[in-house]
Amino acid sequence: MSLMSPTSPLEIPGLLRRISHFVTTKDAVACAQVSKTWSNHFTSTIWHSIDFCIHKKLLKTDTKAFTRYGHHIRVVKNISTHHHILVLLLSNTSKLKRLSIMMTASQKYYAHVSDLLRRINTTIEHIEIRQPTNDQVPFFPVDCLFPVSDSKATSRLSSLEIKGLTMTRSAFSSLLRNCPSLHTIEIRDSTMATLPTFDRPHPDGDYYPHQGVAELAAGFGQVFCTKGAPSLLAHFPNLISWETWAFPAPSESSVDKLKSEVTSYCPILRELWTRDPAPMASSMIAQAFKNLKTIGVEQDKLSAELVMAILHHEDTLEIFCTFRDEDILDGLDMAPMDESNPLEAGWIIQSIPRLCTRLKELELPCYEMSMSDIEKSKWVCHNLSSLCIRVQGLNTKEKIDRTIQLWNDGRRLREDIRSDGEKQNIGIPASDNSIEARFARHLLKFEKLKKVWIGWKVRRAT
Repeated sequence: MSLMSPTSPLEIPGLLRRISHFVTTKDAVACAQVSKTWSNHFTSTIWHSIDFCIHKKLLKTDTKAFTRYGHHIRVVKNISTHHHILVLLLSNTSKLKRLSIMMTASQKYYAHVSDLLRRINTTIEHIEIRQPTNDQVPFFPVDCLFPVSDSKATSRLSSLEIKGLTMTRSAFSSLLRNCPSLHTIEIRDSTMATLPTFDRPHPDGDYYPHQGVAELAAGFGQVFCTKGAPSLLAHFPNLISWETWAFPAPSESSVDKLKSEVTSYCPILRELWTRDPAPMASSMIAQAFKNLKTIGVEQDKLSAELVMAILHHEDTLEIFCTFRDEDILDGLDMAPMDESNPLEAGWIIQSIPRLCTRLKELELPCYEMSMSDIEKSKWVCHNLSSLCIRVQGLNTKEKIDRTIQLWNDGRRLREDIRSDGEKQNIGIPASDNSIEARFARHLLKFEKLKKVWIGWKVRRAT
């Protein structure tokens, strides 16, 4: 008997299920109403992610719906009430991959949260747990975050964010010991207590060194939260990137303490992201760290003092950027200038591309450079691949578009015509001294440059 060919592309085996992975929840609801077959394919998309702040109507539906479809849920955000927890516990939700939850001081709430976490601790990959810092909270039962030691299952947890929790230092070590896939940890306003009555020594010690954690976000006070004990850095021998804040006022003791801990426990740390004011960040960057490859500074903290500290790493620096919570690079309109920072961006910022030979990425989206300052001295960063800056005079979409067009035209001509002439001027008439042409010539000096932002839209080399 011959097999019948599909009469419609949508009858191709597996195609509907694949399509269901790319539609919005709203479209998935519409598709699920077409037929029972379509419903079977699109229901998993509808129930894949639940945000209790957004999907408030779900709580008004019959709990039988959660029981029937709960096995499709993979992401749950903004759990904040006992009712949220009970709905999930009464459903078949058991294969969560991502979870964010706000704790309360209620012992009963803690108990039900622990029940939910034990149910999903073999599948969960990312957990965010927050506790209001003004609450009197019990010790968090960290053992619910990983499978019991005598089971064959292993934890898949790779990313952990905790805020305002209380636990013992040995419990934190136990968490690390039993979650071998951990890669990223963020800790804020949490207490790591030392209680000899409850802290039973483990054969590996209470300061378990996790070999897989490469990224840490934690303030200075959090890292040095346990008096008379090694800092939290002792747990992360392969740490590569650290985002930190609240470094104390510069003093010889605080800098020496940090330098000693970093040298002893995190020898390959190469990325530093800081939200500290210039005096604190400057002393930390200049004295406590060696051979940093990436430095990120909160946008309104950049200063001449901080730039000079960054130049202590001129032989190794590959990425330097300023950042803020709002991403302005992807905006559809011209990004507004931020006048809050008093730094005059001219010559002092120019020292970074002029001195850092290994620099690959320079992202300063809120600082404006003058073209005359740029042209005064050569940028030595020949491997520059990403540049995000503002240039005086390039203040309209039309000027920015023309600059990018001249740059891309020059790149294409350079590929077609490999001669011994002045490659940087290819495609741009020497008589054109407009600000657009001058900056496009500057961009053409960097053959590896692929990404440019100068006030509007990120542009890629074509």
